Amino acid sequence: MTATGVSPLPRSARRRPRVRVDNERLFVLTESRLILWFVEKRFQVFVSSTYADLAEERAEVVSMLLNLDALPAGMELFPATNDDAWTLIQRVIDESDYYLLAIGGRYGSVDEETNLSYTEKEFDYAVEQKKPVMAFLHGDPGKIPSEKTDQNDAAREKLNAFRAKVEKAVHVNYWSGASELSGHVAKSFVKLQKSHPATGWVRGDVQTSTESLEELNALRKRLEETERQLADAREGPPPGTEDLAQGAETFVADVYVRATVETTTWNRHHPQFAVPIESTWDELFAEVGPLMLDEANQNSIEQRLDRWFFGFAYDEGVEKLEGWIKSQNLSVSEYDAESGSITTRDFDTILLQLRALGLITKSQRNRSVKDTATYWKLTPYGDARLTALRAIRKGEASVELGGGPAE
Repeated sequence: MTATGVSPLPRSARRRPRVRVDNERLFVLTESRLILWFVEKRFQVFVSSTYADLAEERAEVVSMLLNLDALPAGMELFPATNDDAWTLIQRVIDESDYYLLAIGGRYGSVDEETNLSYTEKEFDYAVEQKKPVMAFLHGDPGKIPSEKTDQNDAAREKLNAFRAKVEKAVHVNYWSGASELSGHVAKSFVKLQKSHPATGWVRGDVQTSTESLEELNALRKRLEETERQLADAREGPPPGTEDLAQGAETFVADVYVRATVETTTWNRHHPQFAVPIESTWDELFAEVGPLMLDEANQNSIEQRLDRWFFGFAYDEGVEKLEGWIKSQNLSVSEYDAESGSITTRDFDTILLQLRALGLITKSQRNRSVKDTATYWKLTPYGDARLTALRAIRKGEASVELGGGPAE
């Protein structure tokens, strides 16, 4: 690796750095500067096809791969060895980062043992080894010159079956000439590197000292420990919340109960009464938390709280309604407390408190332009806290939350 844009710090000036690895780049942040190393990787591509009929096309493909700083590998590029041909092919495919297949008008040389062409065996092996595959099939085999096609029906049938297998197994591109094929190779190779990052090769003179490796390994361990601590922090309350009201501590909300009164003279009245209701923060959160297991519109959270508080304010609301009826000397035929809601101020206080306690956070999910609502969701800590409050333990018939709001 070589440093880019800045000289390395002397040993005496070194501090414990922070490291981030991003594909082919290594970022090291010290107290005074950012040092950026670029690892010059090259990716090996195994080129598989018949040879004699696709000599021009293979040459174009190899040239394009070289222009893309890749390392093309194919059997015609290797000298004779003591290994049998198939063992060598397997080893080269294993060492390659990507596999490229080009099919023209010939099925190719057949392995007597398997009765498959070497090209088809190479493809099967590459897929079996889960190598990222680029496949290019001639788009109009009928227009291939006869001297570049198989002349017997058996070979043509095997070629057609091989084409069908490839089309079913992987994404393919179709070509009709050498230049078009190389263009497809360029586009596909760039995309494949992004979708399937590979290990690649580096120059033999790019070595790292034992000391550097030990330092990087220590940094890796520190990074893992930091990530573990961050994960633990997400499961616990954020710093500073110990001074905030929470848990079994209480909050009093004014619930405005709306009633309807019908008199014997067919008049209708709609009086409203304020009823203070006391609740703990755990009870509040246990009630609205399940709405935000995924995420919830702020209006739906407010409506849930209104219904919940009204349930506890109902009896006192009816009592105040009956007192009001007597004070008005009304002769009534029917009356009831129909609905109730907390004030906007109280709702905002509840929402802000749950957020300050690290239990909920605003959703950042992208939505349509027409959707201008605010959405909330649980934090990892909020999810864990809600589970502790609402999950039913062994031997429990239901979850006890302290009886709900108390007058």
